[in-house]
Amino acid sequence: MATTADAVQRCMDANLAPIDDATTVAIDLRTAVNGMLSQRINEPDMPWSPAAEQLDRFLTKLVGLRYSGSLG
Repeated sequence: MATTADAVQRCMDANLAPIDDATTVAIDLRTAVNGMLSQRINEPDMPWSPAAEQLDRFLTKLVGLRYSGSLG
């Protein structure tokens, strides 16, 4: 958890994401990613978008990361 919160804080410090409580944002992000993985495992027949695209949306919507294009 500390690694994720540190990464979120670095994004905030670099003005790549809005200032917020990095630990809370990291918890939300980790919860979303764990939920995504669980859903993909338990409901493989859903029309999932590529995982990288979904992760990009999480970073944009939950962390507020501002970037152009995919991170992966």
